[in-house]
Amino acid sequence: MATKKTTSAGKAKKTSSKSPKKPSGKSPKKPSGKGSKKPPASKGGVKKGGSKQAGSTAAPPSAGGASAPGQLAGKVRIRMYQVGFGDCFLVSVPSGSDYRHIKDGTVDRMTNVVAQIATETQGKLALVIATHAHQDHISGFASEMAKFETFEVGEVWMPWLEDPKDPVASKLQVKRMALANALQKGFAAGRPSSLVESLVVNATGKTSNAAAAAGGSNAQALDLLQSGFRGKATVRYLKAGDTFKDAAGITGLNVQILSPSTDESFLGKMDPPSGEHYLRLGAGDDGADAGAGVHPFADKWIQSAGAGDEFSFTPAQQKEIDDAIAVAPEALAFALDKVLNNTSVVGLFTFGKQSMLFPGDAQWGNWISWLDSESALLNNLTYYKVGHHCSVNATPKRAVQAMTGGSVVAMASTQSSPFPSIPDKNLVAALDQQTGSQYIQSDWLSKKQGALPSKFVSGDFWIDYLG
Repeated sequence: MATKKTTSAGKAKKTSSKSPKKPSGKSPKKPSGKGSKKPPASKGGVKKGGSKQAGSTAAPPSAGGASAPGQLAGKVRIRMYQVGFGDCFLVSVPSGSDYRHIKDGTVDRMTNVVAQIATETQGKLALVIATHAHQDHISGFASEMAKFETFEVGEVWMPWLEDPKDPVASKLQVKRMALANALQKGFAAGRPSSLVESLVVNATGKTSNAAAAAGGSNAQALDLLQSGFRGKATVRYLKAGDTFKDAAGITGLNVQILSPSTDESFLGKMDPPSGEHYLRLGAGDDGADAGAGVHPFADKWIQSAGAGDEFSFTPAQQKEIDDAIAVAPEALAFALDKVLNNTSVVGLFTFGKQSMLFPGDAQWGNWISWLDSESALLNNLTYYKVGHHCSVNATPKRAVQAMTGGSVVAMASTQSSPFPSIPDKNLVAALDQQTGSQYIQSDWLSKKQGALPSKFVSGDFWIDYLG
């Protein structure tokens, strides 16, 4: 996510072709975290989404063109880019006579998106947020590295689990990569299903497909982010409880970090119990819930992190993994996918009258780590970035039911490939009802949807909300 005294974040998935019918927090402390520099005082940007004012009659800016000041009129804008199955949002907030920008997430189709962001922000981002290390959230930082290296960036935020200096985080990263590498080696014996392959590639950024490999690996993207865009930006690794007043030097922007927790037990809580989601998958469904209840990192696999990303299993452990891959590769692949989702940074951003929740791809364990104690924060939400592309296991029922303020809007970056069950139609209906039909999906841009809900305006490959 990047901030400009404008903000943006991104991820997208395909969804249904029809437009659905209606179906306060703690006072922030000074920012804490690791980093090398303070953010520049000059104008910058936040990438996390885009928006236009409800009922706005201003024509959307042309592709690659910056918005005229009169179009924003002192409002917060959240721009959602259409990037396929992934997230990319640019959030822009007013700062004096200018705008600051925040960017969140990157994925495929990024060449035109990054060019547009550069024009919109004049190459200045106050804050970049990488919610978690999945390819569909960070790949653009590798594929468009040369362009991103030209940006002025104030701060970079990532989950504490990506901190290379944190011993617990390093241990978990090594285990994740060891399991992913074991899955990939197991594929050599036979062609995996496209679904399983896509899950492993998403977790590692590694693929045997030359065209896909040209997009760069997750390791390359993380290198750029963890370096602070080659030393230009302060890097912070966030955990639940962190608070920021005037975040990234943006006056009036306050942020409360709700997750990830430092309690490792929440990482393994992948799927909500019955009654906490809008669809219970059963035998014979498409397998989107295939990893339920599977924890890939048993206690007996815990070892100290070694050099690089190498990890050695005992012969008995390796045989157990090989057998599991042979019998149930889908379950292990989904488990790996869900553990990474649960590392997502969940942030509540407030600016003026706007209260905006960005949960990344948080799944049940991530949500439940804070929802019981902080659910009142959802009562007055004005904006919800729908978690994990509007999947069945990423937005608990009680979270939707707590959005009772009457003015919340919701944007889902989504598409139905490679997961036909996404977006979940029942969750879409619930969000559409709770928002008073102010719910929108990124893939509607490529479908014959007719008029958008009244609070949104479309551009060439983005949708704006202005609030």
